[in-house]
Formats: sequence, structure tokens, C-alpha cells
Amino acid sequence: MPKSVNTTYLSIKSMFEQGNVRQMRDLEKLFPTSVSRDLNMNHGRYIDRLHNPEKFSYQQIFKFSAIINVDPKLISDVIISELMRKYRSSK
Repeated sequence: MPKSVNTTYLSIKSMFEQGNVRQMRDLEKLFPTSVSRDLNMNHGRYIDRLHNPEKFSYQQIFKFSAIINVDPKLISDVIISELMRKYRSSK
């Protein structure tokens, strides 16, 4: 039986599962205070990580995936794709 997801996070879960998150900052307006609290991170640090996803630790990615009940690979794939675009365009 799947884990229960806080209804607040259903929209974030759906976005990841449907492939609608192209970059982590797409999540900036979606319950940032609740997410940062549940990640045990202050709001400013959470927003900074959304804009600089390479700063997310593996532990934070796994915790975030548990909170929204998605495979951590979905989150990691978004971060990796975003970083690849960022570093390719800077060459």
C-alpha cells in the first residue's frame, strides 16, 4: 500500500510524476514554507537550493522524495538535467 501523502504535496507529486518539473525552481511558489519546514531547512536556504540545485544533498533529495512520495530518481533526474543544461550553456 502506498504511503500517505500530505494533500498539500499532491500537486508537487503530480508535477514530478507527469514530467512537468523542468527545473527545481518551478517548485518555488508551491508551498515553500511547508516544504522547507518538513525538510528541516529554513525558507531562504530552501529557495537558494531551488535556484542552485547542486546544493541539495543526497539526504535532502531522499527526504524530499519521501515527503512527496515519489521515487528519488525523479528528483535527481530533474537536477541532473538542469545542471547539464546550465553547464553546457556556459561553455
